[in-house]
Amino acid sequence: MLLGKWEMVMILVAFCCFPAFSQVEVCKWVKTPSNADSLYFKLDSLTAHEHSITFMGDDSYPWKYDSDTGFITIYQGDGSFADSLEICYRRFPYDFGKQFANRTLEDDYDSMAYFKKVQSVEAAVYDFREEIFPSGKLNKSGSLTRGISFGNTQNVFVNSALNLQMDGQLTDDLFVRASITDQNVPFQPQGNTQQVQDFDNVLVELYNDHLSLKAGDVVFRERKSTFLKYYKNVQGLQLTTDYNVNDKWKASTQVGASIAKGKFNSVQMDIQEGVLGPYRIPGPENERYIIVMANSERVFLDGKQLKRGFNHDYIIDYNQGQITFTTNVLITQYTRVRIDYEYSERNFSRSILTANHIQQSEKASFYINYYKEQDNRNRPLFDEYSEADKRLLSEVGDDLTAAAVPRVDSVGYDVNRILYRKITDLDAEGNLLTYFEYSTDKELAHFEVTFTDVGAGNGSYRRKEQLANGFVYEYVAPQNGQLQGDYTIYSLLPAPSKKQMMTAGGEIKLSPYEKIYGEGAVSNQDVNLFSELGNQDDKGYGLKGGMVSEGRKMSWLQGYQLKAATELEYNSLDFRFIDRQRYIEFDRDWGLSPEDMEVPTSEKLAMANVGFFKDPSNEFSYQVNYRKRGEQLEGTQHRAKLYHQLGKRWFTRQDLFLLNSQALSTLSEWARYDATVFYRSKILVPGYEFNVDRNRVMNSEEDSVISSAMNYLSHKFYVRSNDTLPYSFFADVSWREDRFPVDGSMLPDTKALTTNYGLQKRFGQHDIKGTLTYRRLNHLRGSEAEESTVMGRLDYFSNLLENNIRNELSYAIGNGQELRREFVYLPVPTGEGTHTWRDDNEDGVQQLEEFYQAINPEEKNYIRVFTPTDDYIQAYTTLFNYRLNAQFPGQWRDETGVKKLLGKFSNTTSWNVEKKITAGDFWARVSPLAKGVAPEDLVSLREVFRSTLFFNRTSAVYGADIRILSSRNKQLLTGGFEENSQQDWRITGRVNFNRLVNLRILGSMGQRVALSDYLENRNYHVDQFGSGPELTWQPSTFFRTSLNYRYTHKVNVENREYEEKAGLHELTIEARYAKAIKTTVNALLKYTQIEYNGQANSPVGYEMLEALTVGSNISWSLNWIQKIGEGLQLNLTYEGRDSEGLERLVHTGRMQVSALF
Repeated sequence: MLLGKWEMVMILVAFCCFPAFSQVEVCKWVKTPSNADSLYFKLDSLTAHEHSITFMGDDSYPWKYDSDTGFITIYQGDGSFADSLEICYRRFPYDFGKQFANRTLEDDYDSMAYFKKVQSVEAAVYDFREEIFPSGKLNKSGSLTRGISFGNTQNVFVNSALNLQMDGQLTDDLFVRASITDQNVPFQPQGNTQQVQDFDNVLVELYNDHLSLKAGDVVFRERKSTFLKYYKNVQGLQLTTDYNVNDKWKASTQVGASIAKGKFNSVQMDIQEGVLGPYRIPGPENERYIIVMANSERVFLDGKQLKRGFNHDYIIDYNQGQITFTTNVLITQYTRVRIDYEYSERNFSRSILTANHIQQSEKASFYINYYKEQDNRNRPLFDEYSEADKRLLSEVGDDLTAAAVPRVDSVGYDVNRILYRKITDLDAEGNLLTYFEYSTDKELAHFEVTFTDVGAGNGSYRRKEQLANGFVYEYVAPQNGQLQGDYTIYSLLPAPSKKQMMTAGGEIKLSPYEKIYGEGAVSNQDVNLFSELGNQDDKGYGLKGGMVSEGRKMSWLQGYQLKAATELEYNSLDFRFIDRQRYIEFDRDWGLSPEDMEVPTSEKLAMANVGFFKDPSNEFSYQVNYRKRGEQLEGTQHRAKLYHQLGKRWFTRQDLFLLNSQALSTLSEWARYDATVFYRSKILVPGYEFNVDRNRVMNSEEDSVISSAMNYLSHKFYVRSNDTLPYSFFADVSWREDRFPVDGSMLPDTKALTTNYGLQKRFGQHDIKGTLTYRRLNHLRGSEAEESTVMGRLDYFSNLLENNIRNELSYAIGNGQELRREFVYLPVPTGEGTHTWRDDNEDGVQQLEEFYQAINPEEKNYIRVFTPTDDYIQAYTTLFNYRLNAQFPGQWRDETGVKKLLGKFSNTTSWNVEKKITAGDFWARVSPLAKGVAPEDLVSLREVFRSTLFFNRTSAVYGADIRILSSRNKQLLTGGFEENSQQDWRITGRVNFNRLVNLRILGSMGQRVALSDYLENRNYHVDQFGSGPELTWQPSTFFRTSLNYRYTHKVNVENREYEEKAGLHELTIEARYAKAIKTTVNALLKYTQIEYNGQANSPVGYEMLEALTVGSNISWSLNWIQKIGEGLQLNLTYEGRDSEGLERLVHTGRMQVSALF
């Protein structure tokens, strides 16, 4: 029978009587949404022990847990939520909100069983999988592949790939889960989704109820500490154990050892009005090129953390270090964007050691943490340090700007490198002068020089020209003692460093409502391990202590609970944190800039607050903070909050912030007040918001305003739908006036009008979601023109006529910017590249115009790498993605007449457009069409249109299809625009004469167009058409052979001097033998005869000849796949080619073995 409420209560009592180790302790991190005054979510799929729920660290918030539903409500305390909360709890092995029964009448009794026919029992279906290492209690999937490639035109190289997913039981009390992926890919995934799937990731975990051992790519982060905060993506080991010390004390110990993959940095971004991006993420020293570690970033906008993903707030390119915001985010000139991230910085082998211990009882707890991050100064990863380099670093101490050395390396001549020769000469004053000059002389060009951008007028070199593999620099002589270049051969020597911190703390419960706590920390940071100079400022310490009272009911204030706290903190002069320790805008709220925080000084902080809490709609609190940062700052903050519900439907929220501080010769005053009132009806929620933010930094002697962090006043009216409705919508309008200090006074600077609209609803078979934002900015000072921002997004999906017509549409508009790009070609193992180099002018120098998109496999030995610049052009962005799948109802094929004919037609269409223009015309901005836009206004375009119309697609007797492909790609490079377009029409008809013979007739026509502003020989327009039959004979299920002939005619209509044309006759014989899953053999022989009256060694010749030569061309290939054992597969591939003009036959072979798990 079903378990009733009393039985469930008895089970709950029984579980409460079990020892503590029978419940599993779980800790999880919960990200807090921006502007949230409460959190409501399902804590766990199983029921948690209510009295075991705790918040780790200093986080402590009122909460309410419903054991029937498993949902927890966390209410905001006297301050804002932290960026994320760590919640620990123990859980039962059951969900008490579900019904449990051994047998029920509902499942076992059927009153109509006597009247039903006896049904036959189907045989069970078993899953037989090939595995090289079969196991009963482990679930595995994936494969391991090893291969080798060789040929007479390439070097021998090996490749490998591993993909393994595993979980299961090793012993009665030990489990394993593993995810191992190694795709041999030299770049990271794109950050356009909320979850990032890394190409190269190894994680193996052994675990049970009391133990967890992780190995591979793990994440180290603090567990419980105020001073020690870190988040590290590493490769190493981490061991966590949970155990009982005795009947009163429980403990958890964690240790970790690893090699770091990146380094932490926090940066404030420069943002432009209305521009969504992309924005370049600068390095710690404002480096232009950094690689952001995947999934390491945290992006904050006006102090609120954003969510990654195309459907959320931003997307990020980890490889190029660029971030782009979506239309869900409004970017203005006053927007504050800050990014915490880890970047790839591997000058030295860097190790990280962590250890922590947490021990707690009912009335007390204590913890200790240790963290050490240190470079191995004896193991530089890329550049070997000479004795002179080490001596220089030992002499400069902590002043690393004095450790500059020339970056010149003596190497052998290599055509794939840009090399220089050394020149010794006399300058205008007769002094000896040595500099470097680009050279292709094999006897002299033996120096590889690295140039560093130091700004105009600070260097001795400048860019001269761009080659395929990089830039050429030339020496520029000084004039009147003033340097004329912007590049130098000198750069700073990276120095090995060390970061170390140890913390210890604890808390004691004085009563069910009060507790005291404290923590102490010691830090040790050395920026140069080669030097003992300046080590006296490496060590520092910090202390913190306080008292908290919460949950005590007030007899004189019905329904409210007291929440009060006081805290003191002291940081010594040289005390330094590992990563950012406080909330993202902590220092800004004190009027301090990131540059101010780089000045080391001691700090004293004090805090006291008192508040009364009933629920998220009824609370009020007051907090005062004091901070003295050496001689740099001394001030006081006041914060007050009043949330109140009037009756059943009226709500008010008020927040007040006041700051008074003094810093050296300046005084700072800051007042922020946010007030909201709204009425919550069953359908609509109208409301009004008032915000004022007044900050003034004044000269203490002259009483004049010299700067302001923010100074504005805004009004906002809105209406939105109630959360309980099955659909949602909102609309709002706001006015904002900002002020700016001018001649010691705050004067009106800008006025802005902003409106937002949104809708999400399902109408039958239609799903629609849309947002629209309009912003108008007027400049009140100067003569700047009015600025308008229009951005929005529309997502639409429909499933019509019984799934016969499916539409998917995603459309977005906004303001963005396009980056001028540079690119170089880098050599890679043959077959792994995308481009090839053909020395058309036979000068031995790799020019940009001599690289082509490779067609032949043995020529794929270069990749095209784009490198960003600092040159952006603002543009209007349009994104358009549409997909259509349409067919007539299937039952029409069984009808007669017109319905029978129409029932044989179906269509698939996709259209993708990403367009950026500078034209101000509104229709051109919002339209996905690029037609009609002037070429100079079209900054960037990526457009692909595909459509296929099928006739009798499902028939095995006859059928036909028409395919259309149109693509166009235009990009902005440093030398100008580059554009490529392609259009193809293909028609195919097929007929099966019988079971053995099949005939296909193919026809095609199209064009290839290339336009380039800086490579004149890359301008061509080729029209082409082709046709031919294909005959296939398949005498058995094991064997198939086909004979194919194709004729293609091409004409370069761009050539005005004569009719440049080519004719290609192609005859192909192909055979395939396949027997079950044991053996598969594919063989191909192709003969191509080409007639061409143009210049073969040119880009248009490469396109018209399809990477072959005039005359006879023969190519052949053989691919053999053989099963050599359970879970083992061998793949052999051989390819060959012979063309007129080749000095020798081209042979390429590959062998690959795959093991299935």
